[in-house]
Amino acid sequence: MSLGPPERRSDERFATTLEGWIRDTKGKACIQCSIWDLSQSGVRLVISGSADIPLEFELEIPDAGARAMTQLVWTDGTHYGARFTG
Repeated sequence: MSLGPPERRSDERFATTLEGWIRDTKGKACIQCSIWDLSQSGVRLVISGSADIPLEFELEIPDAGARAMTQLVWTDGTHYGARFTG
């Protein structure tokens, strides 16, 4: 028996404590974020304070030496779910 809503993710996510940067596609905005979970297809980000997150952005994770184009899927104002697009 399963408790809670059904899982909609296609890939298993793993908890992380990485720090990252959100950069808009024009390279102007740069917003610091925490990466709370990560999968092959997406990520959940946490932003302290208010921020205007673009619908499409580059996510940079310096400690992992990684960058990925990303699309915002959902938010509750603090947590942001996004999928990798390229």
